[in-house]
Amino acid sequence: MLSINKLISLIALIALTSTSANAETLADIYQSAVKNDPIAGAARASYKASKETLKQGRAVLLPQLTASSRKEEPSSDDNIEPVKTTYAASLSQSLFNVPAWFQFQSAKHMDQVAEAQFATQQQSLIIRVSESYFNVLRAYDNKQTRKAEELAIERQLEQVTERFEVGLLPITDVHEIQAIFDDASVNSLEANGALDIAFDQLQVLTGKNHSQLAGLKDDFVAQAPNPIASESWVAFALANNFDLKASLLTQQAANQTAKAAKAQHLPKITVSADYSKRDIEATIAAEPMNTEQTAVNLNLTMPIFSGGLTSSQARQSAYQAQAAEQNYIATKRNTMQAARSNHQLTITNVARVKARKQAITSAESALKATQAGYEVGTRNIVDVLVAQRTLFQAKRNFSNARYDYILSMMRLKQVAGQLSPEDIYGLNDSLNMNINIERY
Repeated sequence: MLSINKLISLIALIALTSTSANAETLADIYQSAVKNDPIAGAARASYKASKETLKQGRAVLLPQLTASSRKEEPSSDDNIEPVKTTYAASLSQSLFNVPAWFQFQSAKHMDQVAEAQFATQQQSLIIRVSESYFNVLRAYDNKQTRKAEELAIERQLEQVTERFEVGLLPITDVHEIQAIFDDASVNSLEANGALDIAFDQLQVLTGKNHSQLAGLKDDFVAQAPNPIASESWVAFALANNFDLKASLLTQQAANQTAKAAKAQHLPKITVSADYSKRDIEATIAAEPMNTEQTAVNLNLTMPIFSGGLTSSQARQSAYQAQAAEQNYIATKRNTMQAARSNHQLTITNVARVKARKQAITSAESALKATQAGYEVGTRNIVDVLVAQRTLFQAKRNFSNARYDYILSMMRLKQVAGQLSPEDIYGLNDSLNMNINIERY
């Protein structure tokens, strides 16, 4: 089980880790995003702000000390009236304040809510970094296959044009191949733009320019989730999902707040020690003098009637507690459904990776057969081009399937509360520094 404190500690450690200026791996992008991503920065600030709630709730129950000083100047110009200076101090301690106690209990729950929400934000950062990184790799693979497809069609167009010029083929064949080449050129241009956009998304996370990344190893294997049973992941999610924890704690905090509002009808008892001193300066008519007074008071206050305000606030808090309970039920159901759907998607993507890899072998075989048929006159050039494009599409499908698997596995871990920076470093080991993903 991944605890909230462990996840937060790992994030803090990563924030202090120095990175190489020349390295461009998933781990490096993540480390930079931890320190520079504005959403992560806002989450840290919100977390620290929310942690003050518990201190504020406790402060109401602790002793309160106040001091004051007041100076009364003469009202006439002849200085007959003396200057009077009054000093006062008061130390008070709440002895019986049921609403404050329940609010303190609510603050305890909200303190834990802040931790769960911060953990959720950290997991979200892991997902956003992974999506952005592998979207670059996805766009690069798409660009490479689109460019290779364009070049292959261009060679075919040149051959068809040469054969037309010597009278071996009609002009319609040239026009048909030209149209296919134009479409491939547009696709290649769009792929170039998509790669630029993908690299720009990394800059949104890190605030830095990136032009070269490490690619995924060719022998990367898509493995089924462990354990394989869907209900095991549902159990993980119910026990560890941070959104679900935050929702439950929010419900508990709302219940305590409702109790505090209901208890506003009860009396409050406070003990106070008050000290005052009054100095009177000398005048023409009188000598200087001072007086001191100390008193210990036991104060009891009880609301009798406030125009219905107290009762209304109690009902409002009760309804808010009911709303928090229903939100928790909804979050629990959504979490269970998300665990099952992400588990199924991951299982499907494992099978899809294997199928897409086999499809490449089949497409290569089909292309060879089509080329052989073209050479003996049983297939035409368009058949060859279709077979070529099928092969390139199969390669793109395989590439997409691998990245889809990686992201679905990470989302499954996220909903199960198992996702941590360690998963980033595990994926980082699957990168090959010799495979350069270049922007230009």
